[in-house]
Amino acid sequence: VGGNRLTQESTDEDKMKLVAEVDTAMEDVVAPFESKFAPSDMRQLALVAHNHMKPAMKEFIETYSELLKKFRITGTQTTMRMCKSLWGEDDPNIEYGLTCTSGPLGGDAQIAALMCMEDLGALIFFVDPLSAHPHQADIDSLIRLANCGNVIVCPNPTSAMSMMHTLKYALEKGSRGMIPSFFQTLESPAVAEYKRQQELALAAAVNSGSSAARPPLMGDPSMHMEVQDTEDGFSSDDDDDEDEDHGEGGDEVYELASIGSRPSTLYGITPKKKRKGLIKKISKSIKKLGSSVH
Repeated sequence: VGGNRLTQESTDEDKMKLVAEVDTAMEDVVAPFESKFAPSDMRQLALVAHNHMKPAMKEFIETYSELLKKFRITGTQTTMRMCKSLWGEDDPNIEYGLTCTSGPLGGDAQIAALMCMEDLGALIFFVDPLSAHPHQADIDSLIRLANCGNVIVCPNPTSAMSMMHTLKYALEKGSRGMIPSFFQTLESPAVAEYKRQQELALAAAVNSGSSAARPPLMGDPSMHMEVQDTEDGFSSDDDDDEDEDHGEGGDEVYELASIGSRPSTLYGITPKKKRKGLIKKISKSIKKLGSSVH
């Protein structure tokens, strides 16, 4: 029993020390500062909270007002009312973003649309993990699109508080590289492969109207034998038509360059390179497979 009491006292003491360290770290973030970027220079910052998380969101906004006011804040109705009641609506130094409707009435879908319109840099979403939501499909869609777009997402107060340190440092130093999703349209590393599969499907669909043979399915191993990835992109065994494929009038397709070791590839902003005759090459490979079936 005595040992347990000592352990409990030690644990309590550690907690108090941690609280003091958190408060110390927070003091620097909440202090007034000058941003190298104007709110209009950056994409919007979305603040969203489920009903049981709204008190936590209110405390978060109150605590980090000096930093949050440097962004164009968007969010659902209740969150935007919190911001405007704290900061006022007539301050010329504050630029508000879009005020969306409540989540169950389409607010989450509106914020997702901002991503598709390339005007959302980060999403701070205090999710209630213990309640059912009538608009769960919209919530899932919002998170999925944020992941597709490689947008900064903070799904709870701790991640949001940690992100505040990064945001302030980036604004103070004028570092776009620390928060690239506020300045550039990014994408998940998985998107490049998805686009490649779409090109294959398109080529198969285009070729199906002119070939008597059934186009091979995407999972057909023979398809991967004929169309292979190389360092320079797609290639086929039909080397005799190489010059024709790269001649004038060939299809032009732009894709992400091969994934390298540069960290920027994780952001999905790898420089693009031009490929000519991609669809034509794939179509010829499919025709060749079709003739072999006969």
